[in-house]
Amino acid sequence: MCKARLIALDRSGRLLNKAREYLANVDLFLADTVGALDHLLEALPHADTKLQIKMLPLLGYVGKDCVLWPLYHLVMDPSANDQVRRLAAIQLGLAASSSDDPAALKTELINQLNRHPEVAVRSNCALALGWLGNRPAVTALLDHLQDSDRDVQTAVVTALSSVADERVFDRMVAHLENGNLEVQRCILLNLWRFNEQRSRVEAIYLGWLNRSATDLHVDVLSALGMIRLSPDILDLYRRLLADKDATIRYQVVENLSSADPNAYASIKDSLDGLLKDEDARVRQAAIHLFTRR
Repeated sequence: MCKARLIALDRSGRLLNKAREYLANVDLFLADTVGALDHLLEALPHADTKLQIKMLPLLGYVGKDCVLWPLYHLVMDPSANDQVRRLAAIQLGLAASSSDDPAALKTELINQLNRHPEVAVRSNCALALGWLGNRPAVTALLDHLQDSDRDVQTAVVTALSSVADERVFDRMVAHLENGNLEVQRCILLNLWRFNEQRSRVEAIYLGWLNRSATDLHVDVLSALGMIRLSPDILDLYRRLLADKDATIRYQVVENLSSADPNAYASIKDSLDGLLKDEDARVRQAAIHLFTRR
C-alpha cells in the first residue's frame, strides 16, 4: 500500500504572510478591501504584538462594520497586550464613527464602562466612545468624570473632547478646580479642541500661566500653542522669553515656530536675545525660528 507523506498546512502562517503583504503595500489592500479585511481579521488573533500594532490602524481607517466586533473583543481580551488593547479601543472609535449602525456597539461599550471591574477595560471603553458626534454617550461619559480611577477619568476627558457636544465644555472647566493633577493636565491639553470656545479657552490658559509656577505650566503652554496668536498671548510670550526656566523659553519658541512670522513681529526684540541664550536647546530652536523667517 502506498503511503503518502502528509504536509502540514500552516494556515496561520499564510494568513500572517498575507497580512504583511498588505501592510507593505497599501495599494494592494485598497484594490480588494473586502477580501483584504477578511484576511486581516482572520490573521489578527494569530499575530504577535508588534504585527497587531501595525494592523490595527489599517482596520480602524477602513471603518467597515465588519471590524467593529473583532476590535471590541480585542479590547475586552484580558490576555492581550495592554498597548494593543488601548490601540484597539482608539481604532474601534474611529471605525464606529463611520459605521452605518453602531447602536449595539455603543450600548455594549456604555454597559462595560458602567460596570466592568477592570480599570483598563473601563478606560478603553471610554476612549472607544469618543468619536465626533457620539452625543448619546455624553451622559455616561460625564458620569465617569468622577470615576474612582484617574486613568478612567483621563480617558473620559479625551473622549468628551472628541465628541464635540455643547454640554461638555462647562463641565470640564468646572472639573479643573477639583480634579487630580493628571486629570487637570488632560483637561488643559484638550480644551483647545473646543474651537467655538476659543476666547474662553485662551482666558483659561492665560489664567493658569499667570499663576505662580506649577507642574502644569509647560503643558498649558504647549496647549496654548494650538490656538491663534492674540495680543494677550504675545504679551505673555514676551514675558516668558525671559523666564529663568529654559524649558519654558524653549516651549515659547516651539509655539512660535508654527505661526506666521508676521504674527509675532511685535516681540522680535525679545527673540533676538535667544540667539545667545545660555541653554543650547533654546539657542538651536531660536536659530531654526530665525532661519524660517
